[in-house]
Amino acid sequence: MNLRQFDLNLLVALDVLLTERNVTRAAERLFLSQPAMSGMLARLRHAFGDELLVRVGRNLEPTEFAAGIAERVHEYVRGLEDLLDSTRPFTPQTDSRAFRIAASDYAVLLLFGPLMQRLNAIAPNMSVHFVRLDATVGERLTVGDVDFGVLPAEFEPGLPSEALFEDTWVCAAWAGHPAFGAQLSIEEFLAHPHIAFNFSDPGHVSVADDHLARNGHVRRIVASTESFTAVPFLLRGTSLLTVVPRRLGERMRAAAELRLFELPFDVPPLHEKLAWNPRFTTSPGHAWMREQIVDVARAL
Repeated sequence: MNLRQFDLNLLVALDVLLTERNVTRAAERLFLSQPAMSGMLARLRHAFGDELLVRVGRNLEPTEFAAGIAERVHEYVRGLEDLLDSTRPFTPQTDSRAFRIAASDYAVLLLFGPLMQRLNAIAPNMSVHFVRLDATVGERLTVGDVDFGVLPAEFEPGLPSEALFEDTWVCAAWAGHPAFGAQLSIEEFLAHPHIAFNFSDPGHVSVADDHLARNGHVRRIVASTESFTAVPFLLRGTSLLTVVPRRLGERMRAAAELRLFELPFDVPPLHEKLAWNPRFTTSPGHAWMREQIVDVARAL
């Protein structure tokens, strides 16, 4: 293959295709139409003389050749991006960069509105894409699959980070259930069944449950979900209790018909931080976006 005759944009497409393993999602990442992305895949197959991605059931899987070059392709693309970022001037008013942020739906609920208002006012061509926060966030930041992670302060201590905000915890129940009075005792808290937020890491224990366990208590969890914002709506018509961040409970009190109770025991507050890959620390565009996210979070 002659490098002079090879379109380097195809390497970017190959990197995204091997990451997403889905033509539609890869097209969305690169702001292309699906036919255009399919055309780039066809050109890549011709250039490398390999199918690269083949259908296995409903999924696309890399061929042995593609799996063998995936890491090198990713490193080359990230290296070229770093080189270009270091040489081109950054102007927020005209730059059209896109940033990917891994965050829980709770963090998205708090940050999305004010962040988009700010970007629309001072950087109208910028875009942000929030993606699901899971246990692989450290790896995804390391390889450059996402630009930022909004995560609990105790997660990924090896990455550079900056504090964003803190929140306290409350107990929530369906407002229409007659069993609950003005306050909630520890006995009532433990006696009623609970629905819990379940982070995708099987070893993750919530702050509330960790505190209860230290005091010899275990709440009776009968259901769980990976969505913070779904939990309040699932309480309706049940006698279930849940523990949620205060800001989330207050924002959803009316829509989800909630009653909020102070917890009958002390729980340390939730601290959220912004984490990133250290190789982007001095990148002007990356540093500018960090500043916007931090400013918005601290204004909460």
